[in-house]
Amino acid sequence: MIGLNNVIWGAFCSAFMGYKLDAAYINRGYMTMAVEMVVQYAFDTLGLHRIEGNVMPRNAASLRVLAKNHFVNEGLSKHYLKINGRWEDHVHMVRINYALH
Repeated sequence: MIGLNNVIWGAFCSAFMGYKLDAAYINRGYMTMAVEMVVQYAFDTLGLHRIEGNVMPRNAASLRVLAKNHFVNEGLSKHYLKINGRWEDHVHMVRINYALH
């Protein structure tokens, strides 16, 4: 599953991307390809300027997916999201559509 959330138009033209994959299908390139396709659609069809993804630091596989898709680490968001009753830090990953510049 993959999706763009909180799409904001106007001067911001940005969205958050979220995804998850059943454990039986990881390390096969499916999510890397899915992220590539969604980014292309978001930039080429929707005309978004920026896509943001936030990943827990211990989720190396997800960080690798975003890095393969040219997302850049913009820093650590402390206590960013409450997961299973605990506030978790997240790495803030971003890809910018430089074709719009």
